[in-house]
Amino acid sequence: MVGMIDWLSDRLGTVASAIFFVIGLMISYEVVARYVFTAPTTWAEEGARLLQLWATYLAMGAILKNGALIRINALTIKLPLNIQRILEVVSLIWIIIFSLYAFWLGIDIVVESVQVGRATATMNQVPKFWTESAIPAGFAVLILQALAQIWRVLKGQL
Repeated sequence: MVGMIDWLSDRLGTVASAIFFVIGLMISYEVVARYVFTAPTTWAEEGARLLQLWATYLAMGAILKNGALIRINALTIKLPLNIQRILEVVSLIWIIIFSLYAFWLGIDIVVESVQVGRATATMNQVPKFWTESAIPAGFAVLILQALAQIWRVLKGQL
């Protein structure tokens, strides 16, 4: 199960990287279209924003798995290994608690957006749930990855 969670986090991290590359292409295209050809697009900036939200949230599991979250460990590295492991589990539990709360609120927002038909205030009128769905999706992956990391700590692998 832990292997499947790692695989999912890794694949979504790869997807997020590809999305960030596409965002760079979109913004570059918009700059050339706007300033070289004086013909700005109606979709590039909004599309880049939508993709940036998805890429950011989808990458959260991979970031946790690879130990790339910001940490301040000046004191904890001086503690005995068993205390470090306990503190690691406590921090992962806090990540899970926060992620559950964000997931729950994200679901509420998505459901409300679908019910009222909320859309962006641009000419494209993109349904808001397209971007808002990234929040519960990303936090669900983060919850799973935090559980996998706790398993690793308890098995002595971290």
